[in-house]
Amino acid sequence: MIYVIAIGAFQALTAVALLGSSKLRSKADFLLILLLCSIAAHLAIKFCIYSFVNDPEVRTQMNTFIGFCYGPLLYLYACQRRDTAFIPASRWYVFLPFMLGAVGYLTVVCVLMWSADAGHAVLYYYNETTTWLMMVLGFLFPVLSLRIAKELPDMPQEKKLINSISYLLGIISVISLGFKTAQSAHMLDGSYNIICRDIVYSLLLVVCLVIIRYKYVGIMGTQPVKVIAGPAAEVLPSRKMHLSTEEQRLLLQSLEAYLHKTKIFTDAELNLDKLAQGAGISKYHISETLNSYAGKSFYQYINEWRIRRAMEQIRFMNEKALPVNVLTLAYDCGFKAKSSFNQYFKKITGLTPTEYIKSLVATSVTIHD
Repeated sequence: MIYVIAIGAFQALTAVALLGSSKLRSKADFLLILLLCSIAAHLAIKFCIYSFVNDPEVRTQMNTFIGFCYGPLLYLYACQRRDTAFIPASRWYVFLPFMLGAVGYLTVVCVLMWSADAGHAVLYYYNETTTWLMMVLGFLFPVLSLRIAKELPDMPQEKKLINSISYLLGIISVISLGFKTAQSAHMLDGSYNIICRDIVYSLLLVVCLVIIRYKYVGIMGTQPVKVIAGPAAEVLPSRKMHLSTEEQRLLLQSLEAYLHKTKIFTDAELNLDKLAQGAGISKYHISETLNSYAGKSFYQYINEWRIRRAMEQIRFMNEKALPVNVLTLAYDCGFKAKSSFNQYFKKITGLTPTEYIKSLVATSVTIHD
């Protein structure tokens, strides 16, 4: 078992390094990094227990409270992928089991240091309580995350990632429930806890691999899009117009409502086909409406949404007196490079991002004075 734990901890830390170093990570990805850090900490603690603790009851029974973090972090990640304006801290209460588990864990440790017999008694109640609670929450949060994933039709990769982790956490709960039920019915003795934990730690290792597969490998495998300069760019096959002016107006309103709700324009890989599929609108009708009614190309229209988002974020950070990292802002708004972000920002606003930031700072100082 100790080899599985060591490999799992190393795998989790490797995933943290890979995902943390990615320039295309989103704000929601920090929740995945926290999930990976939680797995690494969980397995590291178990490694220390199995390596340095001689008490057999502690080695085979003592639950690690960090497991209470897995479901809530996945749930918050799904929430933020659904709504980029979502603030994870607004639902701090999902970590109440984690906080209570930490208090219980430290209590057990202190009592064990004072008296082994008393510590074993407290350990029994702690282990029974946390085991059943973890199994319940191990079903609850994955189910909630799966429901949210259904609302992400325009994000197939994120949907697969959330579904995969949810199923893995659910399987962990099913296996734990099976072993616990068998022990309660006296079909298995306590020695089988080792087998159960071995399976659970192996599945946590798989969670790390799944995150690497969908987040890091997916990013590294992305091929740059070739841009055709000149009037030949963004030309679709010639088609007869089918929409009236009023129909185009309504379609544009519907499209803007969809963009406002989903923030899909922050997807650096967004193209006309993906937008049409997500919005449930013909790509030819979108192109026709943008070119004829709005007088813009697809990428011009999308980049305007991205720049508006960037301006909103800059104004918000200026009001809060927070520093602005232009590169991070560019990635967050859907641009693949700082140079293209600067180019479109100046084209649309007449100022570079740095000049715009300085103008806001100067205005704030003038008003303050």
